[in-house]
Amino acid sequence: MHLGLGVTLITAGSLLGLLVAFGAWPRLPGPVALALIAACGIALGAGALLVQHDATAVEWVLTLVTLGVLAPVHVRLVFGPPGLG
Repeated sequence: MHLGLGVTLITAGSLLGLLVAFGAWPRLPGPVALALIAACGIALGAGALLVQHDATAVEWVLTLVTLGVLAPVHVRLVFGPPGLG
């Protein structure tokens, strides 16, 4: 368990995700916006796993892949396609 690093990753991933989704989403090219949001989802997942006791390798893989895929899908569904500003 790495509480400080986990909380830092959760905070950084959340803040960057909010900035991208609410501020830069319409101005960024599609692949860049989706990659940034995927990285934010992965940071959130990694932070969450770091604050838990004894996260297994399977949990790491499933969490990081799932959030890396679902975060961009979610933001795309809520805010529409990136780069339309």
